[in-house]
Amino acid sequence: MTETYDFRPAASVTPGLSVRVATADDGEYMAMPTGQDEAHLTMRLDALRNVPLFRDFDHDELVEIAALVTTRRYTKHQTIFREGDPGQSFYLILTGSVAVARIASDGRETILSILKERDFFGEMSIFDTSVRAANVRTLVETEVGVVERDGFLALIDRNPRIGRQLVISLSERLRAANKLIASTTSQDIRARLASLLLNLMQNFGESAPNGTRISLRLTNQEMANMIGTTRETVNRTLNRFWDEHLIDMRTTNVVITDADRLRAFTT
Repeated sequence: MTETYDFRPAASVTPGLSVRVATADDGEYMAMPTGQDEAHLTMRLDALRNVPLFRDFDHDELVEIAALVTTRRYTKHQTIFREGDPGQSFYLILTGSVAVARIASDGRETILSILKERDFFGEMSIFDTSVRAANVRTLVETEVGVVERDGFLALIDRNPRIGRQLVISLSERLRAANKLIASTTSQDIRARLASLLLNLMQNFGESAPNGTRISLRLTNQEMANMIGTTRETVNRTLNRFWDEHLIDMRTTNVVITDADRLRAFTT
């Protein structure tokens, strides 16, 4: 079950009303009452303030943006949209993380990227009115902010800074995609898996007594789908890294114990 509720500031909401109930092929969205208090609004504005696209905006500008946003909550491994779906919305990740993936004709999944809190997705269809180019599904329980196309384009017209931040973010993604393509075609499996683990450490790492714990838990199949190999190969290579004391897999989360030696595989 996915929840969706009004994100407008409390002053613009009529108490007692509920938002429209939407449906998707994954299930129904459950509406919540739209009467929100000041504490709730402050919490949501803080969430927007943490999104890089809006980090330079003042309070009044954030309130204006909040009036355009509806939040939705998704459970773990739930599809947000599929390749080929109409593209009408732009998404901001407020909490959680998602995988952007494509499915080949034989059913094999290729994970193109993993996006986390404060990232965004769905912008391509907003600008060129095309259908969705990939599937997006959650990796953990996730909350997103949704802005419909007309509102988002009007927002960019009123605030050119968002357009500039979009260009910067998209350039960074293109650079990362080029790096991924280069590594997938030129590196052996140890180098590709080491690169993936280092990337996950950078984006999802947290301090641990014996190194850096990767807070995001991916299955071996999901890692294989990111680096173009099989689950069995990932399993063998991870165990080899463990034997060589590069990682620790005694807990449910991988811990990077020797990042420098992992990095040596990628050079």
